[in-house]
Amino acid sequence: MLLMCSSVHASKLTRAFDALEIYNYFEAKRLFEKSIKKHPVPACYGLSIIYGRKDNPFSNLDSAHTMIVRSLEAYPSLKLKTKEKYSSKLKLDSMDLVQQRTLITSLYFERSIETHSVYGYQDFIDKNPWSPLKDSATYLRDELAFMQAKEGGKSADYLNYVNEFPQSQNSKQALSLYHEALYAEETYSNNYVDYLNFVRKYPDSPYRNQAEDKIYEMATQTGTVDAYRNFIVENPDNRNVTDAWKHLFNAKMKEGYSAEAIEAFERDFPDYPFKSDLLIEKNMADKLLFPFKNNGKWGAIDKFGTTIIPERFEQIDWFSEGLAVFRDGDKYGYINKMGKVAIPAQYNDALSFNEGYALVELDDKWGMIDRNGDLIVPIQYEELGVLKDGLAYFIEEDQYGYFDEKGNVRIPPQFDEAYDFEDGFAVVSKNDFYGVIDEFATTYLPYQFEELFPLKNKLFLAKFKDYWGILSIEKDTIVSFEYDYIGTESEGWRIVEIEDEYNYVNANGKLLSVEWFETYPEYRAFAQFQNGHAKIMKDIQMFLMDTVGNMLYKKGLQDVGGYADFVAFKKNDLWGYKTNKGTEIIKPEYDFAESFRKDVAIVMKDPFFGVINTKNEAIIPLLQESITFLSDSVLIVKRMGRYGLLSVKGDTLVNVSQKKIEPISDKIVRIYSDQEVFYYHLENKRYIRREE
Repeated sequence: MLLMCSSVHASKLTRAFDALEIYNYFEAKRLFEKSIKKHPVPACYGLSIIYGRKDNPFSNLDSAHTMIVRSLEAYPSLKLKTKEKYSSKLKLDSMDLVQQRTLITSLYFERSIETHSVYGYQDFIDKNPWSPLKDSATYLRDELAFMQAKEGGKSADYLNYVNEFPQSQNSKQALSLYHEALYAEETYSNNYVDYLNFVRKYPDSPYRNQAEDKIYEMATQTGTVDAYRNFIVENPDNRNVTDAWKHLFNAKMKEGYSAEAIEAFERDFPDYPFKSDLLIEKNMADKLLFPFKNNGKWGAIDKFGTTIIPERFEQIDWFSEGLAVFRDGDKYGYINKMGKVAIPAQYNDALSFNEGYALVELDDKWGMIDRNGDLIVPIQYEELGVLKDGLAYFIEEDQYGYFDEKGNVRIPPQFDEAYDFEDGFAVVSKNDFYGVIDEFATTYLPYQFEELFPLKNKLFLAKFKDYWGILSIEKDTIVSFEYDYIGTESEGWRIVEIEDEYNYVNANGKLLSVEWFETYPEYRAFAQFQNGHAKIMKDIQMFLMDTVGNMLYKKGLQDVGGYADFVAFKKNDLWGYKTNKGTEIIKPEYDFAESFRKDVAIVMKDPFFGVINTKNEAIIPLLQESITFLSDSVLIVKRMGRYGLLSVKGDTLVNVSQKKIEPISDKIVRIYSDQEVFYYHLENKRYIRREE
């Protein structure tokens, strides 16, 4: 009976495959289903073929896939005799099963592509782990899921992707986008608290630094000492704390830079972390440094000639508020007194610091930076004034306004011209007339003056209806508007002119003389009071008049020098000397002469200059191209196109071989030689130059 049953089943399978061969799907399906229990391998194989074809009503790819998988799973457990029987009777072996699975798998993959869904690709991957198309399905799944995550654009979308597809080649990028989206979502309102919360909640986020930078920016946007201090106290772990300390120091130094100010800073901020740097800064703060040049490079020395900054820069200017402009190539920046670059060379031009700020230029546009190098005023203005009294003028669309020290527009552009503030007031113009405003743009002097210049004590020299006068900020007239010209103040008096005659007026508007004097060439310079006397011309004769109107000599002279113990005078076109009492001590013999300065005087016999004493002895031979007093005891001389320094006794202080000698102060001159730039102290009569 067993043999008979086996034969029957075999007969059913044979008939099933025969029916399948002639596309009798109904009969084939019926017979395969009856055989599936006893012969699952061939029956499932046959059913997979039926379900896998589209030319019958039983077409179902999922069923075809299920059947071929069952067939292949059952095949390894068959006895060898059964495998041989299937092969001989049904022409079916393992290769036929594999080929059918490959066919169904390819159809399955085509369906996944047609549906193009993450679920479809995942279904293919899950059900066809053996398929060589698995990698393609995985790639398509990952790309589609990643595209959908990006379309969603939320942090949750990216995080879901990373969690679901951790091995995807897009996983790293998705994680990066997750952090970016999370940062944007958590700080959407762009307020200080959001950034603080973000750092607290996500300490390992790659956007932590960005959040900390925003906290720093927002907390210190006022740029004040208190703002930086509060930031440091409230955010001790913020990565910008070090920078905040440096900014705090520089903010404090805006109030005034000196060793005393640094000592006060030490007392106020004992927890300042850079104490060694602070000590060096304090020791250097009040030290006067001299930029010098040696073999084409610049450095800086102290007053003893000790090299503080080695010569390695292409140019160094004078230090101001602890910083100096330096040049690197065609760019300018700032160094400190230790020679360290404080602000990198990045500008086409740069000016010295003043009141804690400096003007810088790029591409013909100007802006303003603070001691940290931070832009206070953007580099976008054609003209920008230096900060004075906390305000700086700027021009925008041909109109002037004013910035404050924080870069805020204090006074909007509205003036045709504008000048620096002095003592809380500034001269400005509208419609070709000048007036005076305060720091709030309140008008103190109306726009009615043709010219207007600030003087001392809140007084203004003004031109009104073609005449000059002086008035106060309270609009009181100090000097009436009746003059054609008013000069600068000298020893308490100003020259005033009316129709080619001049007089002198004091701060109270009182005239010096009832008599008016006739003008002469360059009188506005020579008629100024010096040593208590001014040069006056009357009836083509020259006199020296004192500050109460008395003439030095009763009789006029052809010309006269400045007042001194021994006064130069001109007679018959030659110059000689008289005492200030009128006694002639040196007869006229020179083509030009200056009055004595103590015991010596500069004289000239065309075309050379020299220096004589009161005995008319040549202290410095009349062989010089020019001679100028630098002090009572030192002269600058020019000979054969070169310059040098001589004492009034004729001693050589600096050889007459220098290219240029430039006064720096009443005590210091800068000397340019062919290879070197150094200094000379006029009082101490000593060199200030780099020691070898």
